[in-house]
Amino acid sequence: MTPSPPRPVLLLLSGSRRVVDKALGLGLDVVHLQAPTMTDPSLDPLCLRSVGVDLLDVPAVLAVARTLHEEFGFAGVCSNHEPACTAAEAVALDLGLVAPGTGVAALLRDKARTHEVLDKDPSLRAPWARLNSPEDALGLAETAGWPLILKPVDGSASLGVLKVDGPDGLDAAWQRVKSTLRNDHHYHEVLPVTGYLVEPFAPGEEFSVETFSVGGSHEVRAVVRKLVGGSFVETGHLVPAGLDTERHRAVVDRVVAFLDHVGLREGPAHTEVIVGEAGIHLVESHARTGGDEIPALLALVTGRDVEADMLAHACGVPLPPAVPPLGAAAVKRYLLADRAGRVTAVEGVAEAVALPGVHSVRIWTNPGDTVRPATASWERLGEIVAVGSTTAAAAAAAERACRTITLRMEEQ
Repeated sequence: MTPSPPRPVLLLLSGSRRVVDKALGLGLDVVHLQAPTMTDPSLDPLCLRSVGVDLLDVPAVLAVARTLHEEFGFAGVCSNHEPACTAAEAVALDLGLVAPGTGVAALLRDKARTHEVLDKDPSLRAPWARLNSPEDALGLAETAGWPLILKPVDGSASLGVLKVDGPDGLDAAWQRVKSTLRNDHHYHEVLPVTGYLVEPFAPGEEFSVETFSVGGSHEVRAVVRKLVGGSFVETGHLVPAGLDTERHRAVVDRVVAFLDHVGLREGPAHTEVIVGEAGIHLVESHARTGGDEIPALLALVTGRDVEADMLAHACGVPLPPAVPPLGAAAVKRYLLADRAGRVTAVEGVAEAVALPGVHSVRIWTNPGDTVRPATASWERLGEIVAVGSTTAAAAAAAERACRTITLRMEEQ
């Protein structure tokens, strides 16, 4: 009997159970690199090998990957976890495998460096400055005006983003910047903040553009409308975004020009923009799939799984076929605390699940938890996903589910 050919081996950096399962379903075997502070032992039996390494230490990751490559002969390497994307690209380039570009993941990880690259193109550049003192913000305000946005150059999950309306608010904002730079937050070991920049506040509606690139050709999988709260934490996503034809084309053209300029050539990208009266403002981009499980929303509407495509493309195997979509539109809404306190009960979940159009409800908080209004994505309390024949119908179903769920709290 002829033995079966060996399965291609994927080197996956900081993967979730969902992503590991998708890799196995594609006929790939997995070697898993995990940050020591974020290990998941339940994944070990599913992988050929699991190794702990500081994923922010790119030379250390390269050394481990080279040794493992001699043993397993990787067909591809990738990650959709923001702190690990730079190392994944570096390993791919080092081993001669498919990579997003030549250092593009590292470039996009650093928003200040991204601005420096965009400064070379008059059609893409925008006012900004590195923020090392309050005087840097005052200097930018002299030419660009108020209000301003202060944000980490390497932040994630909306952490530490501040709007300053005028000079009177700058001292208080600077104290919060220094606090963020001390990395007192919950995920400081895997998402450390190393610097800040300042740029003019861009009023308008927020969107993300989800793309998949092959050989430098960019396919737009969806334009997603973002709902954003007072602390710039995302409170929901709507697919499709509902832009008119002219604005949709303008957004797509802007993002494609941006991806070409920074040199992204392979795999997924998640690019955020603000559309307002002043035009289209590029917020940031990442050489990975969108966070908040945006790929799952896209799959409900398009029948195509960009996470599975990422894994397949990295390893040079055919992309999986599309499946019938569940609806023409999908909406995700997050549950948030409106005040600080201790959770005593979460009511109405079963009733929300049973509502027409509701696809899923997940609650992440339990009685006894202490919660507060979200200042970062990880402080959200749950999510509702709804589908419908239109974005408006899906949004209405999600809203009904939100109103059905009650968070009982006592003040602390």
